[in-house]
Amino acid sequence: MKILKVACRVLTRSNVSKPYTFLLVKKYFRQDGRTYGHAAVNLYLPVGTPVIPKLTPDAVNEVLQKNEVKVKLNPGISVVNSYCSNQLASNSPIEDQRAEAQCCLTDGVLVGVFDGHSGPKCAQVVSERLFDYIAAEILPYDTLLSVYKKIEAKETSLVRWLGGKAIPMSPNAELHHHSLVKYLYENVSVDSEADDYIPDMMATAFDRLDQDLTTEALSHSDDISVSDECLRTVFSGACANVAFFQGNDLYVANSGDCRAVLGVQMDNGVWSPIVLSNDHNAYNNNEVNRVKSSHPANESMTVIRQERLLGELMPLRAFGDARFKWQGEIQKDIFRKWEKQHGPQLRNFHLPRNFYTPPYLVPTPEVTHYNLEGKTGFLILATDGLWEMLDPDKAVALVGAHSEAMGQMGPYSPAAKVTLGEIRTALAQRRFSLRPLDTNVSTHLIRYALCGVGHTFDYDKLAESVSLPPNIVRHYRDDITVTVVFFNGKQ
Repeated sequence: MKILKVACRVLTRSNVSKPYTFLLVKKYFRQDGRTYGHAAVNLYLPVGTPVIPKLTPDAVNEVLQKNEVKVKLNPGISVVNSYCSNQLASNSPIEDQRAEAQCCLTDGVLVGVFDGHSGPKCAQVVSERLFDYIAAEILPYDTLLSVYKKIEAKETSLVRWLGGKAIPMSPNAELHHHSLVKYLYENVSVDSEADDYIPDMMATAFDRLDQDLTTEALSHSDDISVSDECLRTVFSGACANVAFFQGNDLYVANSGDCRAVLGVQMDNGVWSPIVLSNDHNAYNNNEVNRVKSSHPANESMTVIRQERLLGELMPLRAFGDARFKWQGEIQKDIFRKWEKQHGPQLRNFHLPRNFYTPPYLVPTPEVTHYNLEGKTGFLILATDGLWEMLDPDKAVALVGAHSEAMGQMGPYSPAAKVTLGEIRTALAQRRFSLRPLDTNVSTHLIRYALCGVGHTFDYDKLAESVSLPPNIVRHYRDDITVTVVFFNGKQ
């Protein structure tokens, strides 16, 4: 009834002369009371407008499985055995990106998820470039010295893309390569062979790429053919969560509100979650204190308002987002040039309120290290679209159960010398476990996040969610990107 009254108020305030009908919202809540999803939408449609059809089960599966990726790595190259990934769009085009690659000059494997905002461009560019910067930064000095010229001449690559990730085709690809080569040259010019700390190296790579995004945009602001792409990149934004596997070491670098959760099986067979990243948002007190301490005391009431940076931006660390980093006069000069060249297309980009002492935003990641020696398990990397609907404990339990259930999908063959009681127990476990509808565990997580109820799926809830048209669905959930990496013999 409350929703109906709200709908009537909205309708009354609008200049509508035709009779309207509405489809009521059904909300779902987490235990803390915050909304995490809806089964329908308060959609106002003229009488006679066709009702949004609910998709059939086959059509739902087609939507959910459209972007699936599953890759097995060659044995012995890395501790990583395989990974699964999937994406479900909310925005059109999707603002999330994913990337996976092997380092060509070391035994490292890089996996990342990237959550874009204010447009898809920044996440796209960062997903195509960040791995090169990390791979370059972690190269031993002697190796970098020996391959620098080959990389400059494009005879050698720093990473080999996996999982169908296309070779970067940005119109500014040459400019991007020039920036990378300049970065390599500066590293070569440093007369040092000391082994740096990998977390520091990853942080340096994040910071340098963001710095290069700014340099490219400002140094080419008068070149229309280049500035358009650069400005769209740097005025949109992206959170990034990148995992680097090298030997038995796992490093997770996070900037923003994507999340990395490790699943490790305990001696009793239970899967235990280990969260390896902190969300950089207003719910993180340490992060709020960090931001406030970076600005004068008289800004303590304005720097974070309504749980957002300067009252606007949810993540407190990110790539791009020049509106929160560049000096005001620089931004105004860019806006004037843009309007002169293209018209008022950048009018949405205005200085935030209470903008006094930039930069307010940094890309610098927090980096966590975990030793995987003797551990068998998996790592879940996902954008906040998943974590808004699924907590780490449930996600790890789902992946662990899915892995076990996939081994139970075929006919049951008891091992030798198994008692009748043990057979009954095994069969009961098979019967009452959540039967996966997806072989790709990332899809399994997305499906459960949308419609999981106990040990089953609510098809009606799923179909209603997936059936929402692009201009509506963004108001009820975010883009979702999930990558699950298996290591040390798992899957």
